Amino acid sequence: MPKLIRFVMVNTLAGVLIGWVVAAAVVYFNINGFGDLILGSSSRIAAIFILLLSFGSTFGFAVMATAVMLMPVDKDEFDKL
Repeated sequence: MPKLIRFVMVNTLAGVLIGWVVAAAVVYFNINGFGDLILGSSSRIAAIFILLLSFGSTFGFAVMATAVMLMPVDKDEFDKL
């Protein structure tokens, strides 16, 4: 696999995992009653799926975009990654 593709995939996966941790923390710590709202819902699975999808895609894109913007432009420095 090319190094640039692997770089983007690793950073996107890291962002998705961070997003899932933040979403779980929002539900677990019941911030603004959001945990009660999700866990008391009649369609709990759909609510959790939408929550994980939205947090994962948002954080995944943010981390990936930040990594690409901060990526070294010199080939020798990029090879050190």
